[in-house]
Amino acid sequence: MRPELRAELLEMTARELEAADAFFARCAAEPSLDRELERRLGGPGTPLIAALVEWEDRPEEADPLLEINERNVERFGEIVDELDAWPGLRIVGADGADAAWMLAQHADRANDRRSSWLTKLSDAVISGDADPRHLATLSDRTAAVAGEPQPYGTIVLLAEDGEVEYPLPVADAVRLDERRRAIDLPSPMQDAPYLGDGDLIPYGPDRGAIPTNQWPMTVEGHVSIEACLEAGVRRVRRIWATRPGDRRFGRLRALARERNVIIEAVDAAVIEELASGRSHGGVIAHVGARIDISVGTLLARVGEGSLVVMLDGVEDPYNYGQAVRSLYAAGVDGLVVRRSWETALATVTRASAGATELLPTATAETAEDAAEACRRLGMRVAAAVDADGATELSDADLTGGLFVLIGGERRGVTRSFVDQADLQVRIGYGRPGAPALGAAISAAIIGFEALRQRRSAG
Repeated sequence: MRPELRAELLEMTARELEAADAFFARCAAEPSLDRELERRLGGPGTPLIAALVEWEDRPEEADPLLEINERNVERFGEIVDELDAWPGLRIVGADGADAAWMLAQHADRANDRRSSWLTKLSDAVISGDADPRHLATLSDRTAAVAGEPQPYGTIVLLAEDGEVEYPLPVADAVRLDERRRAIDLPSPMQDAPYLGDGDLIPYGPDRGAIPTNQWPMTVEGHVSIEACLEAGVRRVRRIWATRPGDRRFGRLRALARERNVIIEAVDAAVIEELASGRSHGGVIAHVGARIDISVGTLLARVGEGSLVVMLDGVEDPYNYGQAVRSLYAAGVDGLVVRRSWETALATVTRASAGATELLPTATAETAEDAAEACRRLGMRVAAAVDADGATELSDADLTGGLFVLIGGERRGVTRSFVDQADLQVRIGYGRPGAPALGAAISAAIIGFEALRQRRSAG
């Protein structure tokens, strides 16, 4: 790790963004300037810096921005040359790598030189040192400035009907999804729900709120990493360990060999920088986005006689991980969720001991949609509720094809769903007025009662 270089990159970026803010503030204060700027930008294919260079009577606030940008581009080029590598995760940390991308993204006046950086950035993506979205956006920006088609389709607009549109040509558009998958970048349609709030900018703390904009995505501890390798629901790019030869990692090494994943030795400081907890045991894995499947695909895999549980409204990632851990141990065949847990991947995999990777999981828009898909296969639909009129869990028939909805601690299961459920079940308490159980404990009780009944039924 190079903390002095990290600080330099962050400071360079901060100066340029501050100058840009001052320029935009001036334009916002004068509508005529704002209109002229919009005219000169002429759409997403015209970079700001290039537009300002051509603007002879530009506002005076533009000059400091152009000067800072020119110095930054020259210095960043020197840094890449000195390192003979992209300044990535192991050299400057996650925020430093973001800053490096931002500086390169703004190097429009040195486009040929910037083009030479793409190979080093690509190598950093392969090794886990750089964000695939950094590579995609920088490649597209470089191509656009050169008047060439964009290879990854990150220069996009969202149409009123929710469809993704490309204001600039896309190279070999038929194979766009394939190229994006090759670097673990989600498809344009997976990005589409988040484009309404602006472009997916791979920089700064706000990126953590968007599931498809996560980086670095890490899984911590050998148990969770082994589950990722075994499940195959996401790509494991690279494994970093302080002691790759540790005897505890025998199974991990075997699984990694089978899947052609490299285990690389790194300093302990690198692990500590990236890990969110203390239970990593000196090993983390860089992973890609989870391969999302529909409820229909899930049911085709597990079969119509299966037990499928939906966790809806669980908000705490630790509770979610604990709930899935119990459901997996109880032999539940499939899981349905509404929200993505990619924003808390390290926590949920650690809390579930990897079960969130191993348990077949589908995403549904609503609980009603998931229930309807199950009903079409002849499965019954049950709702776990806290109501006197519901059937005691031990008296309910939990065998055969069954979909069970378990609500979160705050909202529970909606009345509309309860009313249309084939079965309402409740967990009987040993004391009247006892505090309600959380979703994780409820899931464990329901899962193991279903396991008991199904074993008894043969």
